[in-house]
Amino acid sequence: MRRLLIALFLFTHLLSCSSSGTSSTPKSTAAVEITATPDAGRTKEKDLKVSVTAGSDGWTTFRGTGQRTGRANVVGPRSKKLKWVFRTQGRIFADAAITPDGKTIYVASHDRHLYAVTTEGREIWSYDAGGKIWTSPSISRDGTIYIGSDADRLAAIAPSGAKSWVFETTMPARKGDKPEAGRYDVDTSPAVMSDGSIVFGCHNNLFALRPLAGGVRWVFEAGTGRVKIFSSPAIGRDGSIYFGTQGNYFFALSQSAKVLWSMKTGKDNDSTPAIGDDGTVYFGSDDGKLRAVAPGGALRWETDVGAPIRAPISVGHDGTVFASTYGNKPFIAAYQASGGKEKWRFYTLPGEGAFFGIQSGALVDAQGYVYFGGRDRFVYCLSPEGKLVWKHETGDHVDSGPVIGPDGTIYVGSDDKRLYAFER
Repeated sequence: MRRLLIALFLFTHLLSCSSSGTSSTPKSTAAVEITATPDAGRTKEKDLKVSVTAGSDGWTTFRGTGQRTGRANVVGPRSKKLKWVFRTQGRIFADAAITPDGKTIYVASHDRHLYAVTTEGREIWSYDAGGKIWTSPSISRDGTIYIGSDADRLAAIAPSGAKSWVFETTMPARKGDKPEAGRYDVDTSPAVMSDGSIVFGCHNNLFALRPLAGGVRWVFEAGTGRVKIFSSPAIGRDGSIYFGTQGNYFFALSQSAKVLWSMKTGKDNDSTPAIGDDGTVYFGSDDGKLRAVAPGGALRWETDVGAPIRAPISVGHDGTVFASTYGNKPFIAAYQASGGKEKWRFYTLPGEGAFFGIQSGALVDAQGYVYFGGRDRFVYCLSPEGKLVWKHETGDHVDSGPVIGPDGTIYVGSDDKRLYAFER
């Protein structure tokens, strides 16, 4: 039971609106490595008038578009030549976002800040989200940036870096619950619907907020108990919403939060799904299965890859589906869109522990080259046939997925607190 009325009552009054801004001078690009200065202030700039597109026109949301395919319409670098390195004061777990004009990169850090950075690696402004940021920002048509954090909130930020509004997700703990039970971190990246609604998962709820002041449009409860949502919602071209839960279910919802269909899986579904050009929904699970489901909910095929899938799924221009695994011998593999037969497999360096593997979602460029990061500390570039083209070692795990600008520059974060820019 979704208990929609209760959720609406509790949440609609838990938002606040405020804005602030001071000026600052961007940092010099003389050095190869540029260090961020959180809370140094903001520069004033004109509001951007942008349109949400992907690939050659910016990377405005997690995985490039609402379909979360992770593919681009431009060619990426064929060598590991570094353009610059931007250093924050915390781990960079989430993918960056890029404005449609390609001139500004937004990157979030565990130092609680969202940074606006130029294509030369200079800091424009930083915004203090109040808690660690695990999720990627999304940019709306008017340039507003939406970002969630461990501060139990989703924030709307103007292109100038000023706060537009904040939606609080904290609820009072119920009797008998642990003190932290009422803390609802925002651990998924928001999707912006065609009507401007902001859709994101938080704890066991999926929210749809109105763009003006962050009012609640609807709340969908995915279940009770251990059903937390880590899977960022993917949006079909018809507006249908797809996401998985740790309650071993995968859901398809209408734009008004009506359940279109659901599918029971063997284990958690933390991987973000991707939607193919024909509407097929691809998602991975901790049960080691990669599934292809028709828009109406019929299972087209499933492939047992033999290891948990937690990284986002990718879909190339030719329909090839890419999935990555966790475990001591992690790999990324390419699968045929028809039938799910494996085309090739590439192993990263081995490691130990249940949390070792590949978290980074693969980016597929216009020619089918594949870019991703591993917890073995490397950023990889593979050929369309799955052969190593280049790799670059960073100082720690690479959980962040690469994103690409209109000029072919690849931007990818690392747990070593740095954002790396590889030029074409």
